[in-house]
Parts: sequence; C-alpha cells; structure tokens
Amino acid sequence: MTNDELAKRIENSPRLKQLQTRLLEEVSFRCDNSVQLDPVTIIMIISIVVQVIIHCRENRKPEDLVQDIRDVRNLSPRRLMRLRRRLNAAWHNCCADYQTSLGDVNPFLTAVYEIGETSDDETIQELIELAKET
Repeated sequence: MTNDELAKRIENSPRLKQLQTRLLEEVSFRCDNSVQLDPVTIIMIISIVVQVIIHCRENRKPEDLVQDIRDVRNLSPRRLMRLRRRLNAAWHNCCADYQTSLGDVNPFLTAVYEIGETSDDETIQELIELAKET
C-alpha cells in the first residue's frame, strides 16, 4: 500500500482519522511544538506501525497482538526492535535538525507508545484490519 492509498484509507475511516490526529498531537506535544510536521510524516509513522503489525501477525494470535499494542512499553526490547529501529530512522531522516535540541528522545517512538496504550479496542482492531488488507 502506498502512502497515497494509506492516506485515502485514513481519510475514509473516522477511527483512523482520529488516530492520525491524536498521533500528530502527541508528537507535537513531545517536541514542544518546536518541530513542524506535515501530514505525510504522520502517515509515514502510521505506515511503519502497520508494517510492524504485518510482521507480528505472522507469529502472534490476534488477541495477543492487541494485548501487545496495549502493553507496548512492557514488551521486551527484542520484540520492539523492528518498531524502534524504523521509528528512529524516520526521526533521524525527518527531523535531524531538531535532534540536538531534544536530546536522545525520539518523540515518534514515545508518541506511538502513548497512542498504543490509550487507544480503544475498536481503533486497534481497525489498525490490525488495515494491516491485513496490506
């Protein structure tokens, strides 16, 4: 699925649109509004999450996957390696100018953690369905 297709899918789904808005708010909050993010960057973050879900679906039951998303901070570093690596690369590529002012904190990663922990079951299921269709 291309970014354009993903953007259309997000626009057509109220839950995914709300997820996109919440993710933008979380990242902006974590950056103290010092980073200017465009919608494409947020779609890229959602795309990374969907790709990781696709990978995890191969080895996990759906109910375990939902629980993993809810407890994302408590997962072992090994289970989070793919997500952390991709979000760190996205942060480095998109916002390299801001990294020195924010230190070692990756606001993309912490925002995804927060969204995973606070999203309702229907939103998580819709994200998993999106991964199934991809």
